[in-house]
Amino acid sequence: MPYAVGLDTMGTENPIVIEGTPVEGEYLEISWDDYLAGINCLVSGQHVCVVNGVLILDYEPPPQVMP
Repeated sequence: MPYAVGLDTMGTENPIVIEGTPVEGEYLEISWDDYLAGINCLVSGQHVCVVNGVLILDYEPPPQVMP
């Protein structure tokens, strides 16, 4: 099954490993359709994010507050 965790992180393994380090966070098991839609968002420059146990496609990160 595919999984999503955090911001812009999707994969088919749990845990998802990036550069030898497992990604920490709330893993959400998603459908293959959601996985494909998420990959399409990432390829087109959009974001995906797991928020409160829900996968948000075309996620808009909050603006950074400059000190």
